[in-house]
Amino acid sequence: MEIRLFQESGAEAGRLWRFDGGRVRIGRAPENELALDPQQDLDASSRHCELAWQGGAWMVSDLGSRNGTFLNGARIQQHQALRAGDLLVLGGAGPRFRVELPANAEARPFVPVRPPASAPAVGTTVAMAQVPSAPGETRSGSVGQAMVAAMPAGAQVGRRTVALMIDQAIVASHARRSNTGLKLAIVVLSGLVVASIALGSFLVLDRARRRESEVAVPVPAGGDPSSAGSRLAAANENAIYLLAYQRPDGPRTQGFCTGFAITREIIATNAHCVVVANDEIARGSRIVALRNKAPGAVLDARPVYMDARFRDPRFSRGGTGYDVGLVRVTGTLPTYARLATEAELFALHEGDAVFVYGFPGMTMNEASPVATITLGLINRVTNFQDGIAQPAAAQKLQHSAQTSGGSSGSPIFLPSGSVVGINAGSLADDERQIVIDPSNGQRREVEVNRGSNFKYGMRADLIRQGLAALGVVGQ
Repeated sequence: MEIRLFQESGAEAGRLWRFDGGRVRIGRAPENELALDPQQDLDASSRHCELAWQGGAWMVSDLGSRNGTFLNGARIQQHQALRAGDLLVLGGAGPRFRVELPANAEARPFVPVRPPASAPAVGTTVAMAQVPSAPGETRSGSVGQAMVAAMPAGAQVGRRTVALMIDQAIVASHARRSNTGLKLAIVVLSGLVVASIALGSFLVLDRARRRESEVAVPVPAGGDPSSAGSRLAAANENAIYLLAYQRPDGPRTQGFCTGFAITREIIATNAHCVVVANDEIARGSRIVALRNKAPGAVLDARPVYMDARFRDPRFSRGGTGYDVGLVRVTGTLPTYARLATEAELFALHEGDAVFVYGFPGMTMNEASPVATITLGLINRVTNFQDGIAQPAAAQKLQHSAQTSGGSSGSPIFLPSGSVVGINAGSLADDERQIVIDPSNGQRREVEVNRGSNFKYGMRADLIRQGLAALGVVGQ
């Protein structure tokens, strides 16, 4: 009766929750078994929904939440059954959980059905051939399935077909009362089983070898990218850098953006981060790159490239497109991230899982930098006018991975480990609010900029354009 919930979005994005009890309450109140962040997960109610083990299945019920509980996109009320892979969302844009159920939580008893005497049944998973051990005596169970069960777990080729062939031969032999035919059928078809095992095993091993050669961090079976995050972070942790400045009037180091190595001496980041760096250099500041998880690994850095189309409204809506810059360091970087191929970039689609790996401002520690990795989905792929575009021009990636100030310049990874973009900013809108001055009780209207969970990034082919502009070959 165990249930696992992988949190895809929200304050605890990337966390796997495990529960064994018969009831799991979810909400922002601290007494819930799954307590959400009361400051960030604002779409969720204090007591939002409840999971309960009932009648051999996990059920979800809404507890009268303000914004509703959604299962696979549909709003639910009471006692909806959960299955492995279901998507549970609290509120329209609130915390999102992927349901994981161990095998025994969804197991159903298998009851073999004895075929009617008038019509012997073929060996399927419902009606199994009965093999006589003596006149007038039968044993339940399918010989075909028993033999196929001995095949390797990965050898899917021919399982059902071979089982049907064996059981049909046995039933036909039994109908003719021919013991000799029965033995012959078993011998011949057993040879087919052995051949099927060999062929299936070869195909499974060959597929595994090809998958290992194609990707750096393979996606787990079933397509779930969540467990790829730890391997992706481990493979790239030495390629992530906190960009910071040290002003001449004080020793304090102040981080301002994220960057990631793309060659042995070049770090990619945003154009607006390059603007900050140039402003600080004009003030006499020193620009440095601090390597992730390596206190004391400080490299001098200087901006060397900023896309000329950035902040030009002729090329993008509001001038926010082409937000790509490059920084060169003194010394040699130990490793660098792998940029996605053109085929990978052109194949990006809404719903693809992505990871953002960088330094959110709220967790930034310049003395001991530790990057944060978050999981999200690509929400849409457009051109820089937020419109439909052919793959070559669809270079704006909107995503839902959790980020904040300081995450600018973070790489956006596919679960395979290749970089498809650079995180650049957050979509926001303005609203008018009424506030009361506590000193005099007067009311006044103010304009508030409200952020959202929709982030956007620049596609990685813009990085290659920058490298080409510098005359750097590679990637």
